[in-house]
Amino acid sequence: MNRHLGTAARAATALLLTSAFAMLAAPAAHADPTLMTCTGTGQQTYNPGITLTTRETVVTNTSDLTSCTGGPVSSGHHRFGPFTTTASCLYTPPAGPDAFDLTWNDQTTSHYEGTYTVLTTGGQLIVTSTGTITSGRFAGKALQEVVTYTAPNLLQCATPEGVTKVSGPITIVIAG
Repeated sequence: MNRHLGTAARAATALLLTSAFAMLAAPAAHADPTLMTCTGTGQQTYNPGITLTTRETVVTNTSDLTSCTGGPVSSGHHRFGPFTTTASCLYTPPAGPDAFDLTWNDQTTSHYEGTYTVLTTGGQLIVTSTGTITSGRFAGKALQEVVTYTAPNLLQCATPEGVTKVSGPITIVIAG
């Protein structure tokens, strides 16, 4: 029995050493350097307003990027939508395709395509979009956008008009 434990221990040690060597020998992964970071305010509108009952609504997202650092521009703006989806104050679609044009303060543009995900946590809607700028300024570079919308006011959700807009801080990071 002792011999069997010794063989198992040696095999485990060999496997551990082989794994450690493979990790050391592998090239170190590194993140692409950040080229530019922009911050500002995002706004999402609903028509008709979202209520406690799930229904179709037209959603439009706009963002004013009031401060960009590290890059050749200092501000920008983008709009996503309008698009039709099913939503309520208690339900937001969790993921989908994302595409928009960014217009920079020097009148150049960037076209972005990616995927967004939505997480509802702590009374906020956190929308994260990741993808690539496909044309224009920064073509071929990675983009990540995070917008933290305030949660809809539940009292307003209970009215026939519902909540017609939410807003919150946005950060866009372009890397490459």
